[in-house]
Formats: sequence, C-alpha cells, structure tokens
Amino acid sequence: MEHITNNNTLVKGKFGFRSKLSTEAAYYSHISEILYALNNKHIIAGIFCEFTKVFDCINDVIMLSELRYYGITGTFYT
Repeated sequence: MEHITNNNTLVKGKFGFRSKLSTEAAYYSHISEILYALNNKHIIAGIFCEFTKVFDCINDVIMLSELRYYGITGTFYT
C-alpha cells in the first residue's frame, strides 16, 4: 500500500482499501456529484454492475505481470 500511495498509482475515485476513504466516503462523493449535476440542470445517467465474482475472471499471469509493472514484488507478489 505504501508503494501505491507514494507513486500515486490509484485513480482519485478508488475508495476501497485506502486510508480515510470508506464506503461512506464513496457514497457521499457519488451523491454530491449527482446533486451538483441536478442543481446545474445536467443530464444524469447511471450504469450499475455486479462485481462480486470479478476476481474469478482475472488471468493470474496477466495480473502478476501488472503487479510487477507497478513495482509490487516480494512477499505480496508470490
């Protein structure tokens, strides 16, 4: 996590597993953006997806290659 934080590799909207960014913070951020759009008469649309089993679909070789690319090695990598 220290490597990811120090190298700023996560996008601003990534809330999971980050210090001081909870599901409540994600909810608040999302609702704030919707309210801002409504107040400014913007069109709002949403797409909702279920990702419960997302890691069942990931190719292990590709994932490990990506981890290495971002500098994540050592115990976590193995």
